[in-house]
Amino acid sequence: MKGECRKILIKDLTQFAKELEIQVVREFYPTTLIPEERIRAFCIEDKCGNYGKNYMCPPHIGSIAEMQDMLVNYSEGILFQYSKEFNVKKNRKKVEETKLDFHRIILQLENFMKEKGIFELQGLIGGSCALCGFCYAGLNKPCPSPEKARPSLESLGIDLMTLLKGLDLDTEFHSDRITWTGCILFNMI
Repeated sequence: MKGECRKILIKDLTQFAKELEIQVVREFYPTTLIPEERIRAFCIEDKCGNYGKNYMCPPHIGSIAEMQDMLVNYSEGILFQYSKEFNVKKNRKKVEETKLDFHRIILQLENFMKEKGIFELQGLIGGSCALCGFCYAGLNKPCPSPEKARPSLESLGIDLMTLLKGLDLDTEFHSDRITWTGCILFNMI
């Protein structure tokens, strides 16, 4: 029965994701997500400017060992990709808008799964959490929306390019479109 329920969930979730303009829905095993110090080192370099300034980014999110401990709690994963075409280099505002759109879509997908009875889940977004426009971590104030804030695969120390290659997905950066990648990790009851 569990297998049949799982098939129905994946089918319904895929259909809902497509309605939300998700282009790629791909199942995977969370055991393929291996947090690495070498990926976390990119965060420490702080090229994005969020290190220590965003609650969903390092060091606030926790150590690599803590990320490994979190990931082993999930037996199933579904990867989602959301793309929009525009000149990425010339329209930084649109980049941020689409990142926020994708975050909201992940939250909608989580809610859909909860409505289907899946409560053990963790959504992971693309890029850094930007729900508030700026993060209160930089002000040493509590997050106003901890129930909606989400980390990214990258912030966990996951090599996104290796994950995408393993799933036979495009790993190129394109100047004429942005693609956000995230996922939901979960356990079937």
